[in-house]
Amino acid sequence: MSPERFHFILNLYNIFPPVGKYLSWRGRFVAKHIASCGDNLKLASRVNIYNPQHLSCGDNVYIGYNTYIGGGMVRLDDEVVIGPFCCIVAGNHTMKDGSYRFGPYDAGSIEIGRGTWLGAHVTITNNVKIGKGCLIAANSVVTHDVPDGAVVGGVPAKIIR
Repeated sequence: MSPERFHFILNLYNIFPPVGKYLSWRGRFVAKHIASCGDNLKLASRVNIYNPQHLSCGDNVYIGYNTYIGGGMVRLDDEVVIGPFCCIVAGNHTMKDGSYRFGPYDAGSIEIGRGTWLGAHVTITNNVKIGKGCLIAANSVVTHDVPDGAVVGGVPAKIIR
């Protein structure tokens, strides 16, 4: 399926409320079009997956309202919970002739470990690995790897405990 058709159909699913059985409906549709997917993927409405072929999800993953996932490879392990309005971008623009507009795109990867929870409005930048069982506080910008079990927050995110 072309990316345009994928986004068109996903947007049709957005007419349904971001609750109940509609979370599973969107999840079942997306599961068929991403690189790999475990059981029970749930998506709230208005989720934007820019490159579905670069997204892998484990079992029991939830992606919150109005979240953007794009760039290079993104791997969400089992039981990852992503709050609303998150931005997960596995790539960067580079400069060419003094401008970022036409510089080549640098695709990277992001890995989010099992049982991790991203609060609302979290941004994860290129080439970051977040460990298992982490809590990323709301409004944080994660620019470096996070060890297992850490609670991080801030801009840029730092270990709180």
